[in-house]
Amino acid sequence: MIPSRVLVQSISFSIALFFFINCGGSKSYDENIVLEKVPPFSIKEVYFQKWVAGVKEGGSGINLYFTLENNKDAVKISEVYFRNTVLKAETISPKENNYIARFSNENEREVIMDSDPVKEAQNTPPQPFPFTLNENEAVISYDINGDMCFYKISNIEEKSMLAYPGSAPKKNK
Repeated sequence: MIPSRVLVQSISFSIALFFFINCGGSKSYDENIVLEKVPPFSIKEVYFQKWVAGVKEGGSGINLYFTLENNKDAVKISEVYFRNTVLKAETISPKENNYIARFSNENEREVIMDSDPVKEAQNTPPQPFPFTLNENEAVISYDINGDMCFYKISNIEEKSMLAYPGSAPKKNK
């Protein structure tokens, strides 16, 4: 027979271990990403601008523009995290280090709805957004010598909305 004290300690230890394991598994994505305090570049200008097409099918969205100064060749801008969306940063002018991220309000994610569970299983679950940001904040991810780094930009200015007369704006190529 097991003494009651040993039994109580074993049960207490098991319960405590269970809670510690669950707490570790529920850590937010934020805790795994370290934001750089001083990136290897400086932000010369950053702003976002809402846009709307002049036709119903043209859509709407937000373009986030940013210009870097003192950007070293080893730094490659990768993605922009803004308003619970992640998009690739596009280069507008490589010589002047101008970038844009185009956030469309259209739902681009195609979801398969079917009575056959095998077909519905092809849906990929949405990934949790890794940052808690205010409406005027964004995070830029960049690669420097093979290391992925993240830098948060705050107090992003909002410029007046653009109303295009026709369809959605064309991408700069």
